[in-house]
Amino acid sequence: MRILIANLDTPNYVKAMSHFDAECINTREVPADISGYDALILPGGDDIDPVFFHQEMNGTREVDHDLDVTQLTLCREFAKAGKPILGICKGAQIINVCFGGDLIQDLPDGIREHHTYHSGLGTGEYHETDIEPRSFLADLYGEHVVTNSYHHQAIGKVGEDLVVLQRSDDGVIEFLAHKTLPIYASQWHPEKNCWETAEEGVADGAPLFAYFAEQIRKGQ
Repeated sequence: MRILIANLDTPNYVKAMSHFDAECINTREVPADISGYDALILPGGDDIDPVFFHQEMNGTREVDHDLDVTQLTLCREFAKAGKPILGICKGAQIINVCFGGDLIQDLPDGIREHHTYHSGLGTGEYHETDIEPRSFLADLYGEHVVTNSYHHQAIGKVGEDLVVLQRSDDGVIEFLAHKTLPIYASQWHPEKNCWETAEEGVADGAPLFAYFAEQIRKGQ
């Protein structure tokens, strides 16, 4: 399988998908033809320019406008082609914006501290989450699981045809999926906690990557 990753230097994502003999291609450009790729990964990164969800700056920090354009364009093209997409952290937010949703540009005090990374340390928080019963995600993790957390923004209005499958214990949306397409949006970071890096008591990202790889194979 050939997977396009919409940014450069994403070793954790490449390593995760190597468990499924995937060839990963990193890019900041939109290829002239996506037919040679089986799936798209939208990785974590900086904040999204709020111009893309029709808001003024209100807590958004560093943005990369050109990369946002690339990621949103790729999301639309892969979705139109019915190809699997996995968005993680910023990538999950890109998916939501692509389908007409918006973002909370900065989580309020009292909530943000339980979700964001520690400034200067690069280490995240952990929190309890609830997963929608009888969803594929519940099949993977059960209805209650602890996840890692590295974000100060969050999904606000949910995009068209996306459904919420997971929320943190304080109500922040942690996972979305498309109603009919193989599109998955994880606010938490499965690539930071999987296989040899997996910590006991925290959601292991390996089952999610395995599920994504299975959806890719179904479409090949």
